[in-house]
Amino acid sequence: MGKASSAKKVARAARVGGKTSSGRRRQLGFPLLMGLIVLVGLAGVYVARDGGTGADSSGRPQPGDHWHAAYGIFVCDHFVQPVQGESMALGVHTHGDGLIHIEPSAAVGTGKQANLGRFFEAASMKVSRSQVKLPSASPYNGRTYRAGTTTCNGKPAEVRVLRWPNADTAAQGAKPVDVTKSIGSTWFREDKGAYTVAFVAKGTKTIQPPPTAATIDQATGADSAPPVTAPPTSAAGSTSAPGSTSAPATSGSAPASSGSTP
Repeated sequence: MGKASSAKKVARAARVGGKTSSGRRRQLGFPLLMGLIVLVGLAGVYVARDGGTGADSSGRPQPGDHWHAAYGIFVCDHFVQPVQGESMALGVHTHGDGLIHIEPSAAVGTGKQANLGRFFEAASMKVSRSQVKLPSASPYNGRTYRAGTTTCNGKPAEVRVLRWPNADTAAQGAKPVDVTKSIGSTWFREDKGAYTVAFVAKGTKTIQPPPTAATIDQATGADSAPPVTAPPTSAAGSTSAPGSTSAPATSGSAPASSGSTP
């Protein structure tokens, strides 16, 4: 009887211990689950705030700003015709005028989110350290220049992207900042900057600022000016409208090079 009684006590203690252990697991599991839910919620808020990229959206430009930047696409030895914008990637777009128009339309398009990557998206281009792919529309026809494959007049070529904080001084010979290592995330820090996307022979020392850098003040002034009222009709019935001038677009095909896409 003594042995049976002892065995029952051991079994009872084991059952009690098992219940206690299970209870503790349940008590610990609930706080851990709640903590995980809180962390997931915070991560969701962070991603939503930053447009899903994890980049900081604070700072200018902000909604209500209307900034401009001169830009040009230089291939081997010439600037190609300015591209047409096919969309407004959160307010960053172009009108085929050689200017990037920076007008954030939402909080997720402000600050560092207003960048060259948005512009390339709006222009239906792809630009990276390995290639420059032009829009599929005519006259570009999706022509692609690949570093290490496409050459410039028989010489190995590479992608370079340069930034000038001030378009006016760029046109006067100021030195640029090379932003090739961070092309897509290079953001518009100021109004009236200048950018050149270049596909050039390796070792090229001098890359020119975009042609529109020299005329950005006049171009942006016209862009923001109020509409002009038509002058009164003369007695003879003819209307003398003021003349307008525009810089000629530079176009041309890339020089023949091995491995280039026609």
